[in-house]
Amino acid sequence: MLVLTAVGAVAVFVSVLVYVADVNSQVGNRVQVLELTKNLAAYEPITASSYRFVEVPERWTTEATLHEAKDVANLVAAAALPKGSVLQRGMVIVRPGVQPGYREIAIVVDAETGVAGKVKPGTRVDIIATTTGDTSCSEVWVTDALVLEVGVVSEAAGEAFGSRGGIPVTFSLPAEDALRLAYIESFSVKLRLALRGAGDSTQPGQTRYCDGDDLRGRPTPDPTPDPTPDPTPSPPGG
Repeated sequence: MLVLTAVGAVAVFVSVLVYVADVNSQVGNRVQVLELTKNLAAYEPITASSYRFVEVPERWTTEATLHEAKDVANLVAAAALPKGSVLQRGMVIVRPGVQPGYREIAIVVDAETGVAGKVKPGTRVDIIATTTGDTSCSEVWVTDALVLEVGVVSEAAGEAFGSRGGIPVTFSLPAEDALRLAYIESFSVKLRLALRGAGDSTQPGQTRYCDGDDLRGRPTPDPTPDPTPDPTPSPPGG
């Protein structure tokens, strides 16, 4: 009986060793990765409080997986990222506004008609300005503008528009578009943002509409009545 018990114990021990070896062969070494500790909005900076180091089996990672703090230094989220995401290349990028040839520029947009809560960091918009003078016009001054930040409603900022509040919005624009936007902000009576659909990079067919234009952008014809027909009949054969 003792012999059988001893043999059984050895068999169990060997089985455990085989199982552990099999698990180790499947899991392998463990490596350190960066896991988000909170949700990140698009273009939100990656800070030390945004992630933690965790260990996972090496076989669960890819060549794109990030392992060290230096891998995310001075970078921002490329898109909205949920808590618990393991950071990889492509999920973090250089802040768009600091790329060569681009400028970060902030303007105040009418809170009532400008964003309506739908424009967020990472979205793209057309910027439409309304001007008055001899002729009132609305015109698309910048197309496909990338939104970097959206501030909070400010009563003081909205006074310039005669509305209940204004919202500061920061864009990343080519230098030429940034100059155009700075110019028109100084002379417009209202700025609006027209939200673009995801992946839409088309150019609008009409970019300007003024008093005297119809909805197709052509001048409205003068409301001059048709000439009155001559009531005198033509002579026969004439």
